[in-house]
Amino acid sequence: MAQLQKINLDFSRAAAELAEFRKFLQDNTTFSERKVVAELKKRPHLSCLIGFLQPSVPRADAYKFEFQIQGVFRADLVVGNLQFKRFVLVEFEGGQDTSVFGPKGTNQMRDWSRHLEHGFGQLVDWAWAIQDAGNSQLFRSAFECEDPIVLYLLVCGRDVAMKDGTEERRFAWRSQSIILDGKIATCLTYDGLFRFLESTLEAIKSYH
Repeated sequence: MAQLQKINLDFSRAAAELAEFRKFLQDNTTFSERKVVAELKKRPHLSCLIGFLQPSVPRADAYKFEFQIQGVFRADLVVGNLQFKRFVLVEFEGGQDTSVFGPKGTNQMRDWSRHLEHGFGQLVDWAWAIQDAGNSQLFRSAFECEDPIVLYLLVCGRDVAMKDGTEERRFAWRSQSIILDGKIATCLTYDGLFRFLESTLEAIKSYH
């Protein structure tokens, strides 16, 4: 059963929603997953800009928050272009002080947080499920196409929670170097997500 919602992505509305999201991030130094997802749900045009993570694809024309298949496979957000069969699956975690790195670790480095590892585990399960032959019919129906091309994104934590340059470099390396199903599984903080959305709108404005 199809569950994707169609959208005519409006860049002017996305720009207004970006300003609102900037204020949310300024007013809330930390926040739960539930709170930030509720904010993004109110801003579908902004959220659909995440689809530009897929290279060389026109604007997203479909999305769905809480995308589920038979109550087993669940992504916080799916956004993509139906004609090109390209989608981004997004897992959101909280924006708390220990969302990226936990309080414990070796004398030299903190461990990755349980929130980040849980979120990344969700991406791994989706990558497996999409490639698993036993689920092929389910995914063809849910994505309204055969063989969807998927990128994976985990959004977790705030920049300020990283305590030094080593943690920043570890996070940057992880965001650029982990491969799932032959494609990079990207990690962004909420500040990094904001910068991506802002730069995407700036590029669109410059192009036009």
